[in-house]
Amino acid sequence: MTYHRFFNFCSFAFLLMILVQTYGSTKMLQEAEDYYRFGLTYLYRGDYDLAIEAFTKAIQLKPDYWEAYDGRGVAYIYKGNFQAAINDFSEAIRLNPNSPRAYANRGFAYLHLGKPENAISDFDQAIKLGMDDGKVYLGRGTAYILKKEYQKAIADLTEAIKRNPKDPDAYVNRGAVYMILKDYEQAIDDFTQAINIDSEFFSAYYNRGKAYLEKKQYKQAIADFTEAIRLKPNDYKIYHDRGIAYLTIGDYDKALDDFNQVIKLKPDDADAYIARSRVYLEKNDFERALADANKAIELTPNEPSTYLNRGEIYERIGNYKQAIVDYTKAIELKPDFDKAYFNRGMLYLKLKEKEKAKSDLRKVLEVSKDPALKAAAEVALKRS
Repeated sequence: MTYHRFFNFCSFAFLLMILVQTYGSTKMLQEAEDYYRFGLTYLYRGDYDLAIEAFTKAIQLKPDYWEAYDGRGVAYIYKGNFQAAINDFSEAIRLNPNSPRAYANRGFAYLHLGKPENAISDFDQAIKLGMDDGKVYLGRGTAYILKKEYQKAIADLTEAIKRNPKDPDAYVNRGAVYMILKDYEQAIDDFTQAINIDSEFFSAYYNRGKAYLEKKQYKQAIADFTEAIRLKPNDYKIYHDRGIAYLTIGDYDKALDDFNQVIKLKPDDADAYIARSRVYLEKNDFERALADANKAIELTPNEPSTYLNRGEIYERIGNYKQAIVDYTKAIELKPDFDKAYFNRGMLYLKLKEKEKAKSDLRKVLEVSKDPALKAAAEVALKRS
């Protein structure tokens, strides 16, 4: 699983909070300061276009008004215009190179553009200049996740929690790192802490559900996915994951309902057709199972797992020749596909083609990193 399935980018409450500073008021600068304060008000209200207009007016009246550039940059972040935000924060830094908040804000903008090195550099500078808020450590920790420097990420996110123990984002992001490291107990602890702080935190429920799924605690996973669906009823990924949990525990009707919902929300999702085909297979509805397997291949003709799936269906219904064709296609698309070699090898054994079977099973031992699959291949080789 990739990081974006887990962690949250940081809340921008920090960005707003650090903007509220008084600017040296003089009669000549009063109008510019008024527009600046209007901009802050619009930011708090969520009127980002009006905030940009107000900050722009302040800059026109006072071109070296670095706080106005900083404020406009924050508005651009909320609008999703991250490059414009970076431009404004850079100008704020040029005008006031000792402002930690401008560096921190630019770091957040770089983070959203997927430039973790730039983000880390800016967060480092913000800390060097005296910024002591947990959010800057949260930002840098998140950047380290993007760089796959997970121990550094944990250190920063732990520091963020120490400085702000009521920040659910820090717990969710640290939980995300633990998920990547397969430390599911720690991940569950962090996601639970986030839920204790914010009982409506979608990402915490969804990610904890995924951790329970990995631990094969299916009832807990289903409970969390159900809560996540309550919070985000149109997110197809949750239905898919809950469907997998239902499929695994043998509740095929509920699994079918969930995969139907995935396809309704995202008709081109090949994974949903694969999953639904497995449900139909378990229900002995072979015609529908094959139809879904074919649809998955139609949607993703170069995806090896779709051929593996159809091969398993053909094998189940006794069409061994076509099963071998599909396993072979899966291997052509992915030459180190251990499960395809294993399935083909076992089928060759069933067909009494021992040399071909041995070749495939030896290949499993060569390419697989799955201890259980390798153990099964070794047993099969000894018996062949």
